[in-house]
Order: sequence, then C-alpha cells, then structure tokens
Amino acid sequence: MQRLEMRHDWLDYNGHVTECRYLQLCGMATDNVLSYIGIDSGYRSKFGSYYTLETHLSHLRELHAGDRVEVLTQVLGADDKRLHLFHVITREGEEPAATGEQMLIHVDASSGRSGPAQGSVRERLLELTRLHAQLPRPRGVGASIRLR
Repeated sequence: MQRLEMRHDWLDYNGHVTECRYLQLCGMATDNVLSYIGIDSGYRSKFGSYYTLETHLSHLRELHAGDRVEVLTQVLGADDKRLHLFHVITREGEEPAATGEQMLIHVDASSGRSGPAQGSVRERLLELTRLHAQLPRPRGVGASIRLR
C-alpha cells in the first residue's frame, strides 16, 4: 500500500484519527492482498471472494491529521477456504501505531457459502503464504481482550 496522509475529516472529537479509520486502513490493505492474488471482478462473479469473519485491532499510538502512514501485511496462514492476515499500521519513520489481525473465509459466488479458492488465485495465495512463512511471526498475533 502506498503511503496515505491522514485527513482532517478522519478525526474524532479529541483530534485523533477515529477508530473506524484504522479498520478502513486494514480493509484497504486486505484489498491489496486480494488484488495481488488475482481476485478481480471476473473472479468474483465466477468463483466468489474472501469475506472477513473476525478482526482484532490494537491501537498502540495516536494518529493525527497530516500523519503519513503505510500498512504492511503479512499472510500468517491460508488453506483452501481461510486466509489469516496481520496488518501493521506505521506512521512514517516511527514505531507501529496499530495492528489489525483478520481471519477471512472464501465464499463461493453461486452458493453464497464457504467454498475453496479456485485456480490461479489459490496457487498465488499458497505461494504467498509459503514466502511469508519465512518471516518472523509478528508480535501481538493471537492477542485477546481480557482483564488480567
């Protein structure tokens, strides 16, 4: 994903980027992964696409209007139907501002139910998963919300 400047209309009443925009950034990064593996309008109409089942956002630092951010995405795992992603939102030149972990499921276009990814999309995803498996596991993967 290219660097994106945080807009003034993305601010909440405290002057910080509102929480829904962090999710929007993760969604944009997910779309980039899906595009990379070959999910386009033709694939979606014939075979389907991935739908998000679960998202866990961790807000680590505040973002403000004018901040330039990028989102780096790691594929943590994938099989015929599922895709596990981890996004790191970083303000230019600084520590991460947020992370987003997502589990997606491939939904078949004709049945509207979960079904396996098809053809070159499946192959590209499995290859990307294999390559990303060589990367270190990101800190915070699998975190849960609880009182300690």
